[in-house]
Amino acid sequence: MLQRVAPQQNPGQPPPARPLPSKRRPVMLAVSVALTALGALAAWEVYGIASDHTPVLVVARDVPIGQQLQAQDLRTVAMGMDPGVPSFNAHDKGAVIGKRAAVELKANGLLAPSQVTDGFAPAPGEQVVPIAVKTSQLPARGIQPGDPVLAVTVPTDGTRTPAIHPGRVDRVGQPDADGLVVVDLVVPAADGPALAQQAAVGKVAIVLQSRAG
Repeated sequence: MLQRVAPQQNPGQPPPARPLPSKRRPVMLAVSVALTALGALAAWEVYGIASDHTPVLVVARDVPIGQQLQAQDLRTVAMGMDPGVPSFNAHDKGAVIGKRAAVELKANGLLAPSQVTDGFAPAPGEQVVPIAVKTSQLPARGIQPGDPVLAVTVPTDGTRTPAIHPGRVDRVGQPDADGLVVVDLVVPAADGPALAQQAAVGKVAIVLQSRAG
């Protein structure tokens, strides 16, 4: 029987060098772990940003004042919303359709509750009276469309009894160069002429009533 004989090593020849362990594998492993962690962090940040976005209603096309809103007038956009910014959630779309534009709506604008109304003023039996007041004559918290108010007039005929006209705010203008703000009030038609006369001479004060109803 033949036997395999291991080759004899020359006594004068140094033993063959063993290959050194490769350093590439630990480095590649470390790089792979770092990239995985970086990708996970980026994905988490993207998820966090997306989760902070709220689907809200914006105006899809120009809508003139007084026109009823249709489904084609609205679209949904996910936005990072400040809780203090008035807006409609996308789930409110069904309730908003059919309301009327209280102001002129521009395409791509965020839709706010104050920009829509159930009824367009003035209704039959009502009149809109513009009253110019100084900003210092308005409540510090401000007034907005729909607010119930009292228009208190200072008589000019020598009597000391003021006239009180209940109404509601229809629109609030921007302060002009003189610091005057024009407030459109919806009042009963029977009160309109007298209130307009008092407003023309600056004898009207606006009192905000409870918004709780």
